[in-house]
Amino acid sequence: MLEGKQVVPRRALRLVLGCLTAIALLVLTACSSGSGSSGGSSGGTSGTAAASAASTLKGTPLSVMTIASVDYNGPTYKNILATAQVAGDWINAHGGINGHPVNVTTCDEQGDPTRTASCGRTAIQDHDVAVIGSFTFNGNAIIPELAAAHISWFGICCAAASIEFTSPDVQQLGDDLTTAPGLAVKMVQDGCKHMALVELNTGSTQLGETIVENALKAAGGPPLAKIVKVPLTAQDYSPEVAQATSGTDCILAGLGQANFPSFMPPFVQTGAHQRLYGAQGNLDITVTKAYPQATENAVIAGVYSDISLPAWADYRAALKQYNAPTNLNYNSLGGLGTWAAYDNFVQIAKTLKTIDAPSFLAAAQKATVNLPGMVPSFSYATPYTALGGQYLTSVNRSVTFDVAHNGNVVPWDNGKFFDMTNAMVGQPLSAANTPPAGES
Repeated sequence: MLEGKQVVPRRALRLVLGCLTAIALLVLTACSSGSGSSGGSSGGTSGTAAASAASTLKGTPLSVMTIASVDYNGPTYKNILATAQVAGDWINAHGGINGHPVNVTTCDEQGDPTRTASCGRTAIQDHDVAVIGSFTFNGNAIIPELAAAHISWFGICCAAASIEFTSPDVQQLGDDLTTAPGLAVKMVQDGCKHMALVELNTGSTQLGETIVENALKAAGGPPLAKIVKVPLTAQDYSPEVAQATSGTDCILAGLGQANFPSFMPPFVQTGAHQRLYGAQGNLDITVTKAYPQATENAVIAGVYSDISLPAWADYRAALKQYNAPTNLNYNSLGGLGTWAAYDNFVQIAKTLKTIDAPSFLAAAQKATVNLPGMVPSFSYATPYTALGGQYLTSVNRSVTFDVAHNGNVVPWDNGKFFDMTNAMVGQPLSAANTPPAGES
């Protein structure tokens, strides 16, 4: 997802494209209560203005939580916790929810399932309305307890545990399962003929490979020319780069952002000219800025539109107003996904006469998402039953694209979304859902 330490081996790592990666690792306390508080994991948000805004709201405070790993030697996501707190500040400064202030607690689970479960128990004890916009590799440690308390694991950007794909207590807002087929289709449209898939060797990548091949077939393209697996602990990527650049014209780089710094030097040193394709938050500005020539016209598929577009104006304003840390990448699955999750939470909660966990969960399970420009409209009530019925919460199956130019990442086709439902199972795409060729 963002800048940070090398990803370490983990049994629960995601299968598709290694899309879940790290941001800058900063030491934070395990949990920090209070929206916009200046201690713990607030990340420097301004507490005075937020407290003043919240004090004018007369309703009973509504407690919510956001969970991610920060103080951890593996993938970390401080941008998730920072976004949750500025979202809480912004909501309270704009009237709260039906006059109720929102009290955001952030919890650093430190990549430890025991701590993840502890975060969940705190949410239960505090009678939280929902756990919003979080990410963990340890979903199995927390979701059953939240489900027993009728608390939604709401608005996640990315499922990492099987239970997150099947539990009715999970509302998945953005699904990175779709970035692989989106990139595959775009490669065909861009005229790629000899494509390599480079992926992290998690030991459970077969579905990712199948979806990519399905999408190539759906787009009328050739099958993959080669599949190159990268060891999770690799430091020198020269052997894998040599394989991927031999006899190919395009590379679908299924690497986490923490892996790209190891991939790019040998890629550049070989003088390779393959066009790169990668996932949102992994092939990102930290890579393109460092290697502008090698990443020129690189294509990035995401489940949320680019932060520069009008839909994210409030997010950009909130980050500035509440002094969010400037060394984090908010144009990512973690940042964009958490902000969108809070927007969606407010929309649903405002429809309730009684705002508590069971009422919110019941409403969320049948809600239609309406976040124009951030994600396409879809319904949480319509499960995805293809691919063996193992991905029921994959209800948003659309992608959008960015393109790298001169080291910058810019929206492609004004952030238009393309539905990859057919591509995922190898069925022909409609013209409307076929991204055209081109870099601008």
